Amino acid sequence: MSVPIKTIEQTASRKITPLESMRGIAAFVVFLFHFLLGFAPQYHGQEAATAIPGSNLIETPFFFLINGSAAVTFFFVLSGFVLSYSYFSKGINDGLLVSVIKRWPRLFPLALISVLISWMMIHYGLYSYTEAAQVTRSQWMSQFASSKGNFLELSFSDAFRQGFFYTFFRGDYNLNTSLWTMHYELIGSLLVFGLIPLLNGTSYKQALILFVLFMVAAFYTSPYMCAFIMGCFLSYYRCQVRPLMPVVHASRVLLIIGLVVVILTFGYMDPARGFYSFMHQDSRELMQAVRILLHSLASVVLIQMILSYDGFYKLLDGRTGRFLGRCSFALYVIHVPLMFTFSTAVFLALLDMIGYQGSVIVTFVLTLPLLFLISWMMAKIDEFWCRRVNRTVKKMF
Repeated sequence: MSVPIKTIEQTASRKITPLESMRGIAAFVVFLFHFLLGFAPQYHGQEAATAIPGSNLIETPFFFLINGSAAVTFFFVLSGFVLSYSYFSKGINDGLLVSVIKRWPRLFPLALISVLISWMMIHYGLYSYTEAAQVTRSQWMSQFASSKGNFLELSFSDAFRQGFFYTFFRGDYNLNTSLWTMHYELIGSLLVFGLIPLLNGTSYKQALILFVLFMVAAFYTSPYMCAFIMGCFLSYYRCQVRPLMPVVHASRVLLIIGLVVVILTFGYMDPARGFYSFMHQDSRELMQAVRILLHSLASVVLIQMILSYDGFYKLLDGRTGRFLGRCSFALYVIHVPLMFTFSTAVFLALLDMIGYQGSVIVTFVLTLPLLFLISWMMAKIDEFWCRRVNRTVKKMF
């Protein structure tokens, strides 16, 4: 059964709960990706030197359960969709300049908070990731989540500038490597705002030409921009093309095919190994671009399925979904600093008492409530800030 178009149109001026729920799930998947990579790399599989051959997730389609790279690409596709949805559903471009002006101020507070927290942890010697990495043999953890540069020597003012400005406009992220996405999020958002007036009210054929041109340009310059473009065009299609087409009720067979496509595609990670060995390419740049494109396509299919099938829509539409969506951004930006302080300390404290595997399990269980509590508190700060930004910009225009 399909979700009536009017049901979704009624949410055009506010957040679509099922999609916000998926944003929260995606943020949690990123946490799972990093937790396993740090505390159980042998079962994760990304680091081939420590992976157990034939017994790690990355060699199987089940990697979709923890594929943080796929989750990040889903974030980008979803941003392209939700940022443009109200404009396409109403068929207007009014307020685009305001959206452009608000985008960076609305993004930086939580990123800045997470960077300053990370700096304080370093400054006061509260990080214990090095000792934990010696036990887990996680290269990613030992390198402070693959951080680069002299992050240990940065001053408070350096940290402030990084979280406030450089993370977004220069791509700096060595105090919190999860923030590598923020530069793409900002640029991709601005790209979406630029696409909206080009697409709004245009014919399907003209839109298709624009889609091909922008996709080709993005694929060869910055593949992650393909995700934003695809999300934006999906929004255009659902708002301005689909309502003009005959209503077609998809069968359960099509639903199953869609689920299989999403699972198999989200299970892929470069360099391809195990089940995905046939997709291996010698060019790392090409593999990365193909992976981003495949994950973007799967994200489009997933969003379309959620909005088209009543069962999926209702499953994700509720209090839990709103809570997950509310906490998603905060959970994403704070989970690595929390893992490298609280989680590593708990893991090391329990190691001699209950052994390696027991320590990993108990650490995971104890980390979850604290992660969601901190995320909820940070989300409250973010909501307060966003209201202030909205009021301030509204007075200006």
